[in-house]
Amino acid sequence: MFDLRYHVASLAAVFLALIIGILVGVGISSQTNVEGSERRVLEQRIEELNGRLETAEAETDLLRRRQSAADRYILESYEALMTGRLRGTQIVLLFVGPADSGLMDHVRQTISDASGPGLVRMRALELPVDAREVSRALRPELGNLALEEVGRRLGAELVRGGEIPIWDALSRVIVEEEAGGDRLQADAVVVAHTGRADDVATERLVSGLYAGLASSGVPAVGVERTAERQSRISVYEQHGLSSVDCVDTDLGRVALAVLLAGGIEGQYGLKQSATDGPLPPVEALSLAPLPGG
Repeated sequence: MFDLRYHVASLAAVFLALIIGILVGVGISSQTNVEGSERRVLEQRIEELNGRLETAEAETDLLRRRQSAADRYILESYEALMTGRLRGTQIVLLFVGPADSGLMDHVRQTISDASGPGLVRMRALELPVDAREVSRALRPELGNLALEEVGRRLGAELVRGGEIPIWDALSRVIVEEEAGGDRLQADAVVVAHTGRADDVATERLVSGLYAGLASSGVPAVGVERTAERQSRISVYEQHGLSSVDCVDTDLGRVALAVLLAGGIEGQYGLKQSATDGPLPPVEALSLAPLPGG
């Protein structure tokens, strides 16, 4: 499990060691030119830095051991934390941009490990959005809707399922890839923002879509991998969605499962974007009754 504090402490120790080496080198090369008082100051400085180096090395060792213990805890408790957490939970996966098979695999693994029934449906949007094509594809009475409102209704319909007139009308215009039916209502939504929303029309529709998901009444969680080339966590946070920035790790999958099951909203994971910590509070799952009990 990645811990930024460990790497910062390691770099601090290396930096201090480098400074000490430089000062010692200066002292050796200047033995004939340095006055006694200056030499004492230099020796005191080296002694002080040696003390700080020892402290930094001790902190690095402590953080290394704490990180190892945390990794071991997640590994050993993963099954207990996950099993049954998403049992019966109907989950939708939305790609805002092209579908990413790697991210989809991580989401599916999360659902499977948490005893979920699998994805109820997946949609991947084709970006950028052509505002005129959207207007033409809608029924006349809906053709004048602002793009934000179109997006908001798309978000609501994606969760609700059943009758989905906006998705039906716009499928050939904005959907790049899809799987699963529309009959079942979703209990939670996973979002992966994989495309660019730089132009005004696309930004407005996507912003409305996020607003529709955020106000749908079910958990909506944005995800990305630990080493994502371009992070979208700030986009999710800006639009009121929870997020997990390390869905490719055991810890990230636990965080995602807890959020999809209705855990406390926030930004979680292993990177600086995880402003609410690595994990939301994890509630214990009730044990199944023993036979005859």
